[in-house]
Order: sequence, then structure tokens, then C-alpha cells
Amino acid sequence: MTNNINVTLDTSVTPNVLDVNDKDGNYKVNKHDRPQTISWNLTGNLAQAEFVSMCGNAPGFEWVSDPPPPAGIFGEPEIGANGNSLDLVDTHTNGDSDGTWVYRLRVLLDGTVYQTTSSAGVSDVRNNPIIINQ
Repeated sequence: MTNNINVTLDTSVTPNVLDVNDKDGNYKVNKHDRPQTISWNLTGNLAQAEFVSMCGNAPGFEWVSDPPPPAGIFGEPEIGANGNSLDLVDTHTNGDSDGTWVYRLRVLLDGTVYQTTSSAGVSDVRNNPIIINQ
């Protein structure tokens, strides 16, 4: 099962930031007996962009939550062949994998890196892209 999330560039703010269409920070993954894939897709004004490599100090996907999710819940993020999608496997099979985790995305467009606005807290979910395993 794949859960698709569209990502565009919000040009109404300075600096421009990634806009994750995750229902205003309420992206919830329900328990399932098999692993589920979360797929972020660059659309609209980001259709020609690509996710930043997963190597280095500023990867295309990183956990911002402190602490990050426990090992074994999420797989390693993988960038799609054309660079404009990113997949993450969520093994949320029971209550042991319940939780809320903030993440950051980074995308390269025309030589500029754009990212989501993220902070370690989750009080303002509109500015924190999060995954909620429930």
C-alpha cells in the first residue's frame, strides 16, 4: 500500500519553502499487517526539481524529532529514479510503533535548495511536516 503526498514550492513567503500537502500536519498512518510506503511527489512548480541526495550534512529527508523514531519502524528513505519522488517504508503493525515524528525535506530546483519549515516541537503542526502512526 502506498500513501502519496504532493509537495510544491510556497512562493508566498520569503524565503520560499516546501509546502507538504499533508492535511495541515495531520498525516496519519493507520496500523496495517504489512509495511506501507509513504511517497512524497514533487508536483506543480516543483515538477522539474529533484530531492537532494540522501548523503551529506543536508539530506533530502531527515528526522527533526528528538528523539527520532525508534529503529525498526521506518526504512531508509529512497529517492526515485527520476529524482522527483521519495519513498519511505513505514512498518506500523501494532501499538508498539505508535508515535508522532517531525521530518524535513530538501529539494533542489534551478541550483537552489529549498526545504520544509521544521522545528523540534510539534505544537504548531501547520509548520511541521509530521508522520503520525496511530
